[in-house]
Amino acid sequence: MKHEFDLTGFVNFPNRSNFYSNNHSDLKKVDSGRTQVYLVAFGGNSDCGIEFEKRGNFCGDDVTLKKSFVTFNKQINDVIKEMTEEEGYMVDTIFFKDSDKLKLDSCILLGWSNFSYEYIERLEPWCCTFRDLTDEGRKLYYSLKKLHNNSEIRILTFNNIK
Repeated sequence: MKHEFDLTGFVNFPNRSNFYSNNHSDLKKVDSGRTQVYLVAFGGNSDCGIEFEKRGNFCGDDVTLKKSFVTFNKQINDVIKEMTEEEGYMVDTIFFKDSDKLKLDSCILLGWSNFSYEYIERLEPWCCTFRDLTDEGRKLYYSLKKLHNNSEIRILTFNNIK
């Protein structure tokens, strides 16, 4: 039997028990690989960067605005036309511009699920935000922010990890 979560102490992943309480009723669970959520610090004055290699599909971070493509009641050709006309749709370019590696000041794996999550009527994967963190996850977020006060702190979500 495949358990849904391996570590859930810091992230409230979408699942049946918290779909409606966390506004996740428009998400579906997909058996296409794991989801991993990282808390990272970058851009500080530190010379000792951690090299982080991209895993699976980068879904995005908790701060950068993402373009959402609503697919409800649209023909597939209309959706494809809308996506191809939109500049900067590919969220990978935000962090992974020239390679599949990042230099980070700090990196913590907050949690992982054995499934990926996608919206039912939108062409975008679920991306963890501060609201999806547990109380312990929020404490860890603020602790990292205090520890790396000159760095940018983000929550990165990856899915379809084989």
